[in-house]
Amino acid sequence: MASPEEIRAAHHSGSVTFRMIDDTSGEPLGFVNWRQRGSHQSYEIAIIVGDADRWKSAYGGEAIVRLIDLLFMTYDARRVQLTTGAFNVHTIPPLIRGNFVLEGILRNFYYLDGRYHDATVWSMLRSEYEAELKKTEHLAGMKYLPTVPETDKARAHHMLWDYIAQGGRTSMDVDDLLTDVAPAPLETVKSVTTAEGGDDA
Repeated sequence: MASPEEIRAAHHSGSVTFRMIDDTSGEPLGFVNWRQRGSHQSYEIAIIVGDADRWKSAYGGEAIVRLIDLLFMTYDARRVQLTTGAFNVHTIPPLIRGNFVLEGILRNFYYLDGRYHDATVWSMLRSEYEAELKKTEHLAGMKYLPTVPETDKARAHHMLWDYIAQGGRTSMDVDDLLTDVAPAPLETVKSVTTAEGGDDA
């Protein structure tokens, strides 16, 4: 387990990004993190809930859902993967329910309680995430929460449309174009072309 100083250093270096997990009262329970793994659209994630008494709560499972939403919908992820111990009775069920794909077993990967244990590697691709999103959109607890509410997006769109419709200034205003680089008169262009022998008509 990394020390707080090591976690802080990794976060500030940019190699790993951390977000806190809070309960409904605002009390911190643990954290999630992610890093690029493979291509620039491929990420590896981890979820830690520190208090063993809270391992059976739904916070860890919801943290996975929200982190997956963040990576696919904000970071344009193409692939997300997670590695966890084959002994992890609290993490494996939400991965199964979330339709992650079990990609492989890393034999004798962890050493715990005096013996070696296998690790399991799970992943989800963008196409699988989008299919899962459609299946769970009717479930309040699983529904994707957009960064900007759809009503705000619609209001901004209408404000922009009204501004343009009412003649608001834009970068394509004729006055701006003429004061910047005015195009040469067509007669001048034609005479130059004829002089160079480029117009045989």
